[in-house]
Amino acid sequence: MSAPEIRFGTEGWRGVIADDFTVANVRYVVHAIAHHLKEEQPPGEGVLVAYDCRAMSEVFAQAAAQVLLSYGFPVYITPRPVSSPAAAHAVIKRGMQGAVMFTASHNPPIFHGIKFKPHYGGAALTDITQNIERHLQALRPDYERYTQPVSVASEPHTLDPVPDYLEHVHQFIRVDELYEAPYRVVTDAMHGSGAGYLKALLSRLGLEVHALREERNPYFGGVNPEPIPQNLQPLLQAVRQLRAHIGIAIDGDGDRIGAVDEHGNFVDSHRIFAIALRHMVERRGKTGGVVKTFSVSQMIDALCAHYNLPLSVVPIGFKFIVEKMLAGGILMGGEESGGIGITEYMVERDGVMMGLLLLEAMATSGKSLAELVEEVFAITGPHYYHRIDAHFEREQMPALREQLKQLELQALLGMPVVQRDTLDGVKHILEDGSWVLMRASGTEPVVRIYAEARTPEGARHLAEEGHFVLKRLLE
Repeated sequence: MSAPEIRFGTEGWRGVIADDFTVANVRYVVHAIAHHLKEEQPPGEGVLVAYDCRAMSEVFAQAAAQVLLSYGFPVYITPRPVSSPAAAHAVIKRGMQGAVMFTASHNPPIFHGIKFKPHYGGAALTDITQNIERHLQALRPDYERYTQPVSVASEPHTLDPVPDYLEHVHQFIRVDELYEAPYRVVTDAMHGSGAGYLKALLSRLGLEVHALREERNPYFGGVNPEPIPQNLQPLLQAVRQLRAHIGIAIDGDGDRIGAVDEHGNFVDSHRIFAIALRHMVERRGKTGGVVKTFSVSQMIDALCAHYNLPLSVVPIGFKFIVEKMLAGGILMGGEESGGIGITEYMVERDGVMMGLLLLEAMATSGKSLAELVEEVFAITGPHYYHRIDAHFEREQMPALREQLKQLELQALLGMPVVQRDTLDGVKHILEDGSWVLMRASGTEPVVRIYAEARTPEGARHLAEEGHFVLKRLLE
């Protein structure tokens, strides 16, 4: 049996369940993680094994725990699915060397994955994932040996990180501002591992909560567990029907957020990032650098200029934000897919914490969510965003990636291109400041087309034009 080529993407390794993501390959990858830990000797003691609600999660987690035990690590395993931020917090609070988290985040249900959370509790930096990949290559000649079950005398300890995690969120939020606030809140766990978290925290504060899609469903109700409009129809409808003040959705492993305002309109991650940044500066009195990934709105640039905050733009992947956070001086960072983190809270994104922070911003300002968006626009001007996920055959992707590298457009929709940026994918910026970015996914046969303009129609038309350009590349 030949060893597969396993590569870590923006965060961790993902594969199709029962195709390349098998128990045998999980053992192989966890052996490499164990070799990494033995070699690097990071601070802390013990390794946590955690998992989300996807199919086979418990089986993969048990296999990983057995491998780690065979190397002599104290191993802890969660008794139930938990969110990625809850696992990350356990690593920090318990002083562990890291966590092996089984999740494919917001990818389709057929996927599973492994995220490695190092001792600092955030996404693994590039040098860490490259070292794990180096160990995979070193183990490759004995691949079959490293895929076999291991026999160990001991059993992993059981650790439920959720109570400590929920207390950490509670302590970070200004709960006095929210206690018994007159808000009707609808939450949507999207059948993911963060189910129950928002309900528990908001009920503790005396708020009226209506929780959707809390039950475990490995197929996520037939949609990808990503909090974007097409996947959130139950939440959009419930907010309107219940006349709720806000709807809050988290993704499959609880680290990303989407929201719905009091009118039943979707509030995307760019606006949430902007509202949170303004709130942290104006109402919490914080300062520091801001980090955004390449696909995030120019609203963040405008806010940083307004508040005189240094801004860093990094490739797509929260690990690049974490790298800046660990270096110091960073207030917060965020990415287009809904992952937003605040350094003093944790060097990790967290959809649950961000949901409560939105409520805190509403309570301290006396404004609704829609009004908070308009207050941001008063500073930045209106910005509208649109994304298309263009699906292709897997065998088409290598050629498409190469063609994208060479793509250089002179105009789009009749407007001249004034700048081309290839930090991550290829972004064309137009004369009026609108832009379109095309980037091939590292884990799926998908090219994502991101666009921003001053009107909703402008953003949609720009994304559609990008999609048309992609199709022409394959002709």
